[in-house]
Amino acid sequence: MSADRLSRVHDPLLRQTAFSIEQMAPGGIDRPDAGVVRAPDFEHAKRRLLSILGRSTPGAKEDPKRRAVEVLHERLLQLEAMMERERTTGLVYLAEREFTLSPRLRSAAIEIDFCFGDKDGVLSLKDIQEARKRYGQVRGPVGWNRLLLTDEIERQLYPERTLKTTEGLRLLPEDWLVDGPEPLARLRKVMLHLDDAALARTYADIAARLATVAVHDPRSDLSQIFEGALGVLGAQIRERNSVRPTITDIARIGCEDPTVKAYLKTPIEMSRKLQPSSLIDRYLLS
Repeated sequence: MSADRLSRVHDPLLRQTAFSIEQMAPGGIDRPDAGVVRAPDFEHAKRRLLSILGRSTPGAKEDPKRRAVEVLHERLLQLEAMMERERTTGLVYLAEREFTLSPRLRSAAIEIDFCFGDKDGVLSLKDIQEARKRYGQVRGPVGWNRLLLTDEIERQLYPERTLKTTEGLRLLPEDWLVDGPEPLARLRKVMLHLDDAALARTYADIAARLATVAVHDPRSDLSQIFEGALGVLGAQIRERNSVRPTITDIARIGCEDPTVKAYLKTPIEMSRKLQPSSLIDRYLLS
């Protein structure tokens, strides 16, 4: 790949076309050099598209599906002409930052942007948020693994938005939970003095406990208390516009406590109990 002379596609519609071309190629976006289309990819796609057009019935000129294939073919020819004009061996349809990701993460980023996002070759926080929503609906290890990949991509592309490490200061329930009518009174005061990372780690610790031990605790009000704590911490994180814990952070920090880890022994258990929609979106995206 180092010997390649590559050009970058900037037009969003042509980037979408290049993505469609790569999808049709052997290996698709799971290829080691995903994000690039080359001459063999154009030839393969042209054969597919012309075959589809050749099977259309004579009276189907105005058929929307046929027209969509025709438009795709027209844009394919534009890309092919661009590659010939610039005398390059391939066209990169991802933005520069996204293309620098490792092959494994790059393939996942392509899926996020072009399947769930705005299909412009740039992975925005909104694209990542939408992908998490979709992956969170997929039960079991498959959806869980995609969530972890999404977290890893966010750490690479938006390091200022994510925890650099799960190690370090965080408040445990015994540090802030008090008896009486105001169980969150101490937390409200102490959290103001936490740095951004400690605030996020404290949030992750409580989220993990809410999804596990609180469900089985004989104290009927523990879930309500933890939900209130996430609301308070989430509001503070949003006010600071500081780092957000990911579902990966919640799993890692949760598993540091033996009581919590007992409920999170396998990826299946994690995927069932640690749902981004209820532990993150509810408090950090509102």
